[in-house]
Amino acid sequence: MNRHSLFFKLNLFFLFTVTALIAFFVMTIREFEAQELHLIEKKVLHDEAEIRKIILEEVSDPEKRFRAKGYKLIEYPEMIKPQLKQIFKHPPGSFPLIVSERILDGRLKIYRDSDNLYFELVGPNHSTMIASPMDVYRPKWIPLLFGSMMAILILLYWTMLRSLKPLKTLAEQIRRFGEGNMNISTKSEKKDEIAFVANQFDAAARKIRAMKEARTLFMRNIMHELKTPITKGKLSVALMEKSDEEQVLRRAFERMEQLIQEMAEVEMITSQSLDLEFGTCDLKTMVNDVSTLLFIENDRRIKFVCHPCKVEADCKLLTIVIKNLIDNGLKYSSDNSVDICCKDGTIEVINDGEPLPKSFEEIIEPFAKGEPNHEESFGLGLYIVKSILDAHGAELSYRYENGRHIFSITGLKPVR
Repeated sequence: MNRHSLFFKLNLFFLFTVTALIAFFVMTIREFEAQELHLIEKKVLHDEAEIRKIILEEVSDPEKRFRAKGYKLIEYPEMIKPQLKQIFKHPPGSFPLIVSERILDGRLKIYRDSDNLYFELVGPNHSTMIASPMDVYRPKWIPLLFGSMMAILILLYWTMLRSLKPLKTLAEQIRRFGEGNMNISTKSEKKDEIAFVANQFDAAARKIRAMKEARTLFMRNIMHELKTPITKGKLSVALMEKSDEEQVLRRAFERMEQLIQEMAEVEMITSQSLDLEFGTCDLKTMVNDVSTLLFIENDRRIKFVCHPCKVEADCKLLTIVIKNLIDNGLKYSSDNSVDICCKDGTIEVINDGEPLPKSFEEIIEPFAKGEPNHEESFGLGLYIVKSILDAHGAELSYRYENGRHIFSITGLKPVR
């Protein structure tokens, strides 16, 4: 169990409290037992002296004398001895020497039960047992108090566990929400602080869900509305005679179409990237698909500099990653080619070129460009790559070595 967990701390506190309560109860019982033993010692010394005095008087009817002093002569001691507990087999230091000697040599044996002390006087031919009533105070409130406190403690512990139990459900729902599952509800009918937090989070989740749905609907409507005029514009431009005006219009419509495509990818990633469908992805197959998507007919523009590999990922989304990295490499390459390498799950896309005018952290931001005057990019490619890799738990890194740009993908699980 997590030692930082509230449940761990609650269980630890409960165990500590129960241990302390038991220790207190045991110490209290031992204290009363010590006091009881001290009282018994005093009574043993008093009764032994009284019994010895009556015996030494040599009266004709000692039993009557015993009864007068409150003692009782036991007629058949062997019948009750099995039910008695012998005490002071080793006499304490408070006993006089004469009493200790009689106990040690077996002439005096002392027993007890819950109500009486028993003095067995062992002679050479027979034994005499005398009972003395014992009134020792045994407080009955101690076990009652202990039982009540233990019951209250267990009740409080159970109540607190029930009160904190919704925290686990809330944590699980928050985890699912963080993974992209928007269809959750943490609404609670209770009135405590945890229910308040759960209801506030539920309200925030519903608001975020509504905003996301509105954004998705807005993006899709914009793309849908733009596709029709762009398509008509391209058809109109195709019918125009070749001229500078025709080139400008054609280029404008192509850029608008590219922007819509990149916006569609961003919309798909932000709305679906957390719903990954993992499978075995072959890098060579993905690169071939990318060549088709980018209309690259010359295979020499994309070269494998090591053996292709396979990784575990969402192949459809990972193909977009590879496409954007290759497209980015081709646009900024000095020789219009890129190299691909894959080793132990690390995929690298490499191209020659001048150093970037901006830092890596800046160019992966949306609408950031590697070169300010580069007109073919809207600066969404690397942002899309990072978003997809983040959803996979993978990482995109960059380094510039020996005049070469190297974009590396790490964190994907290789498939042997």
